[in-house]
Amino acid sequence: MARNKASALLCLLMGVVVGLGISVSLDWVGEAPAAPQMSDAEVDKELGALERQSQALATLAARLKPAVVTIYTTKIVRMTERKGFDPFEYFYGPRGRAPMTPGTPGMPRQFRQRGQGSGVIVSVKGNKGIILTNCHVAGGQDELKVKLNDGREFDAKLRGSDPKTDVAVVEITGTKLPTAKLGNSEVVRAGETCLAIGSPFGLEQTVTIGHISAKGRSGIQRGKYENYIQTDAAINPGNSGGPLINLRGEVIGINTMIFTRTGTFSGIGLAVPVNMAKAIMGELLEKGKITRAWLGIVFSPLPKEAAEILKVDHGVQVNQVVEGDPADKAGIREGDILLEFNKQKVTDGEKFRYLVAKSKVGTTVPVKLLRGDKTLTVKVKLTEQPADITAARPRRGTSSKLVGMTVQDLVPAIAERLGYEGQKGVLVTQVAPNGPAAKAKPGPIRQGDLIQEVARQTVTNVKEYSKAIAQTSLERGILMLVRSRDGATRFVVLKEKK
Repeated sequence: MARNKASALLCLLMGVVVGLGISVSLDWVGEAPAAPQMSDAEVDKELGALERQSQALATLAARLKPAVVTIYTTKIVRMTERKGFDPFEYFYGPRGRAPMTPGTPGMPRQFRQRGQGSGVIVSVKGNKGIILTNCHVAGGQDELKVKLNDGREFDAKLRGSDPKTDVAVVEITGTKLPTAKLGNSEVVRAGETCLAIGSPFGLEQTVTIGHISAKGRSGIQRGKYENYIQTDAAINPGNSGGPLINLRGEVIGINTMIFTRTGTFSGIGLAVPVNMAKAIMGELLEKGKITRAWLGIVFSPLPKEAAEILKVDHGVQVNQVVEGDPADKAGIREGDILLEFNKQKVTDGEKFRYLVAKSKVGTTVPVKLLRGDKTLTVKVKLTEQPADITAARPRRGTSSKLVGMTVQDLVPAIAERLGYEGQKGVLVTQVAPNGPAAKAKPGPIRQGDLIQEVARQTVTNVKEYSKAIAQTSLERGILMLVRSRDGATRFVVLKEKK
């Protein structure tokens, strides 16, 4: 009997312990620790800090708004109206006038196309105020009017514009003109708080607050010089040309475009860095135009696979050289890898383009390059960039780009890794998806293939390859001997109809 009571008591105690364990476990899984309670005084302190921050931003915006302007534009669009064929007018003439024939031009008509954007006054000399804005706001307009925060309106004059950076400079004449201070966009960091001020949809002096999302955005518009600051401060049509401002009250960018599928802000705005805008402004005010330097090459990013094999972590590959231009005269060849330009590392294609363009025309700069397994430095005397870059194309017959692939010299390290020891030829580094090389018959040329003959001429380096290509024609067809990495050799024909 006593033994049974002891057993029952033991079971009861074990049940209590297990029950407590389950209770503790459930409490731990199901409920987070309670947040510490703040006293009324602590809450007031935190709210006070937020209120002071809010008031500081409002004060900053109020201080900057006087220098931000709304720009109203007018462009006179002229059209010539042509009347359609009317049988009555053809035989009898309109209202008794001489008979008309089909397609007779009518009276020219015109209309005034109006637009609106933003800008910021960045300097005043005497009674002349200089305004930074976008080229797509002020460039090519017949009339410009500027309205200030205090309600004053001025007729404005375009001092110059640069479509390739989307920067324009506008001038007004007046008294007591406010100005905004220019900052340094190089020290801007992602995560910083910023303000945008402008006139979205005509709503003048609109202030939005956000952050710097990223720097160095490029590759967005072909043919432009891009190094955009990305922001999530709301920007909409009409904000173009207005300032992006840091918490020190300095202009760090000129708002220029948005990424959107709807035409309105979707969280991504882009601004021209103020350092770039400032340099463009200085040249426009001094010369009225922008002069850029020219190297005379077509280049592409260095393929990752080639970079790993060559053991380089930067550079761009030369695809074409314009005959008679600076690079050609300096001895730069197709297939070279440019490592440094004027003692600065070439790390990015867009930055390299801008680095060359902003150099002084007429100067001689060192260019460090990799050719095969040798590192060379050549001196290049820069000339002025042609007005129409598309017209400045290589004049050496069918180029590597036109046959849809790029090549480089076969160096021992690459030959050993790809299984081409003892072979001669040029290595295919890139193949355009829809180019002639990709459509070669009976089968496509691929990255990593070795071109050993072009039109029955043996090629052992890029120079020989380029010379052989120049003597061929895609219309007639180009015969090539190609060796694959598996050791197979085959003839292919590249051909393209007009």
